Amino acid sequence: MRKQSNIDNKHKIIFMGTPDFAVPALSALYEAGFNIILVISQPNKPQGRKQTVKPTPVASFALQKNLPLFQPTSINDPATINKLIQLEPDLIITAAYGQILTKAVLTIPKYGCLNIHASLLPLYRGAAPINAAIIDGQTETGITLMQMDEGCDTGDILLQEKIEIDAQATAGSIFTELSELGGEAIVDFLPDFFAGRINPVSQDEEYVTYAPKMSRQTGKIDWNKSASEIDCLIRGTQPWPGAYTHYNNQRMKIFSAELVKQEKVEGKPGELLSCDGGLIIQCGLDAIKLKEIQMASGRQMSTEICAHNYRPGVILGKDD
Repeated sequence: MRKQSNIDNKHKIIFMGTPDFAVPALSALYEAGFNIILVISQPNKPQGRKQTVKPTPVASFALQKNLPLFQPTSINDPATINKLIQLEPDLIITAAYGQILTKAVLTIPKYGCLNIHASLLPLYRGAAPINAAIIDGQTETGITLMQMDEGCDTGDILLQEKIEIDAQATAGSIFTELSELGGEAIVDFLPDFFAGRINPVSQDEEYVTYAPKMSRQTGKIDWNKSASEIDCLIRGTQPWPGAYTHYNNQRMKIFSAELVKQEKVEGKPGELLSCDGGLIIQCGLDAIKLKEIQMASGRQMSTEICAHNYRPGVILGKDD
């Protein structure tokens, strides 16, 4: 990716984002000297066990850098729209903002609205593209800079950058890699965009897939699936919502695992085959060795340490 010099700081930019994913993009724009006239983030919400109200990651960055900050309940509220009109922005950039922008907002900036999306569109439109790509066993993903329209991730593609998904990657590690890539990409991209040197490409509807919002139920393991599929689920739901099963009526969280190839099936799906140096579980195809787990009443532990607490022959997941 080439680096731009002589950043144009005349164009007025509004940045919209909320979680950690959006911070590297905002930081890169700020450090490069782009003219950020306003940062918009979702309202602050209670967090943690004590339900302490804390700024969103994007709001926190804006406050640290003394950037103008606005946290409306609804971006599409008439009063909010009037505020944006009065600011006369040239461009709005969004990254995991968390609200759908209506036509009334999309048409305000001279250059429209751009979104930094964490997939290679039209693959994985929606809320959880990083998780979905890993769960589905994809070997690559990336970020897409997209011209926003009224649909959900349906706008024209302006730029795409790819990365590989290796066999040990988790949703957390890919999240970090893509968030940083998004920041690099948007900074390099904007000078050409403002100069009119970008040719938008329509998304091919034939290849559209979706990545719905994750829930705790997403991480439930079906031991009838192959060991490879289960490994992808474990990595794709780490760190949240996490993969889980049940052992003797107790919920077992699974943080990491490794594949165990078999010449023949050695037990029933979900059967604990061995506790020697870890917990080896029979899957629909091949087996999987659980490396780090946590029972409902305990703490996260290596199975090499706690394997003596379990016994072969037990079927996991039958009480889900």
